[in-house]
Amino acid sequence: MVALQVVICVSVLLVQGASGSGGSEWTYTGQHGPLHWGSMFQSCAGSRQSPINIETLNVKQEYWKPLRLKNYEKAPSKMRVKNNGHSAQVEIDAPVAPRVTGGGLKGEYIFAQFHFHWGADSTRGSEHTIDGVRYPMELHMVHYKGSYGTLGEAVKRRDGLAVLGVMLEVSSNDNPALAPLATALLNVTDADMFAEISAMYPLKAFLPRNIEKFYRYEGSLTTPTCNEVVTWTVFDEAISISERQLNNFRAMMDPHGGKIVDNFRPPQPLNNRKVFVSAESSADSSTMKKVGLTFYFMTSMAVLMMNM
Repeated sequence: MVALQVVICVSVLLVQGASGSGGSEWTYTGQHGPLHWGSMFQSCAGSRQSPINIETLNVKQEYWKPLRLKNYEKAPSKMRVKNNGHSAQVEIDAPVAPRVTGGGLKGEYIFAQFHFHWGADSTRGSEHTIDGVRYPMELHMVHYKGSYGTLGEAVKRRDGLAVLGVMLEVSSNDNPALAPLATALLNVTDADMFAEISAMYPLKAFLPRNIEKFYRYEGSLTTPTCNEVVTWTVFDEAISISERQLNNFRAMMDPHGGKIVDNFRPPQPLNNRKVFVSAESSADSSTMKKVGLTFYFMTSMAVLMMNM
């Protein structure tokens, strides 16, 4: 548990990056906004930046083994939310750290934290867009590659991080899993505040039911210093959130007393990168189809030989 807490503390500094190299402050608007990140932070001007617009007609289908989520069904012993000045970031204590593997990932990745991006209203908010469609919110579950030992080391490597991206769409009803978090947000309206979350849901509760279909590409952190070290997994299916719950996020304040809204980076150029889509159970069905055809062919040949 202590080790996981240390990892979380490091992730706050590295993944959300409240300040970058040289102490430069970044924002989502004005002279320190996304249009200027590339001049403020060299890596933000790289060729493999995130987020992107996912064009579903131009993705390549891949037959990977199923995505495996270890300990995602186990509720954490503690869960807290922090207003880090840019987002609502959720951290957990758990006896055994959740992990993700399979699904085309090259290795096992250990959970660090998750956070959100949202809009001033529900016409916008997500960082990734799918065929140009922007959702009102996007959730990012950040993991680091276990073989690198620490998040600090993993963030230096091209395949160091794996982030699961989940879209949220507006529902007339509250999302039960988000209800305790939405309530806790009322206690972290000012920057650098944190609050315990009263009810701990397992991480699985924050994922869509269908995790078989997802988009995959190589990219970067979406906040400075924009390290190009992320293997992105963006699920096709969204989860729900109510307007009332969204409004609790929109009530949070940044360090300068302004509301934290529209905290998303615009889509970045793809620059000849390939975007893949997982084939839903198709690997198994394709294999079965081949086995079936082979069996049919062999049976037909046997019958033919018996009649000769």
